Amino acid sequence: MRPQKRYEMIELVIPAASTASRFNFPDIPQLRSDVTKDIVVRAIETYDVAAIPVDFNTNPVATAAVCAKAALTLYVEGEESIFRIPLIKLKNVYNSVATNFFTSELNQFENLQVDWTKSYISTPTPFAIDTQFAFIFGIVYQRLKPGTMQKLREARDNFDCLPGGLQMM
Repeated sequence: MRPQKRYEMIELVIPAASTASRFNFPDIPQLRSDVTKDIVVRAIETYDVAAIPVDFNTNPVATAAVCAKAALTLYVEGEESIFRIPLIKLKNVYNSVATNFFTSELNQFENLQVDWTKSYISTPTPFAIDTQFAFIFGIVYQRLKPGTMQKLREARDNFDCLPGGLQMM
């Protein structure tokens, strides 16, 4: 596991009795790149009600069953790069309930500059829950000098292939 310097807990609130099956994140200023910094996401974890009963705004946290039904899509570099990763794959807090899936390590990513307003949680069918609740995420990130990621993308684009003949995507 990589060392961590920056961590942000964020929430996505789902309204009571919602009939939607897709929920976009709000803007998250502390996780947004701008002219003063490049923000890159390195790892993401999620929690259910067994780990954190209420969020920091006193909303009940999603149950394990609700998390098992939902997926996360992250919008990165103009596309849905991380597409429908199951929330249960991002859970790394053990619970003694046998049906409560978890992984022992954080799910790590490759320096993602996430556009949170275009990122979302989706589910095949509406949740049909009569009370408002929240999905909770822990975001491990780095703050880099402005323009760092653009320089890395330009350097990547200048190579035709990687050693061994593997084409860059």
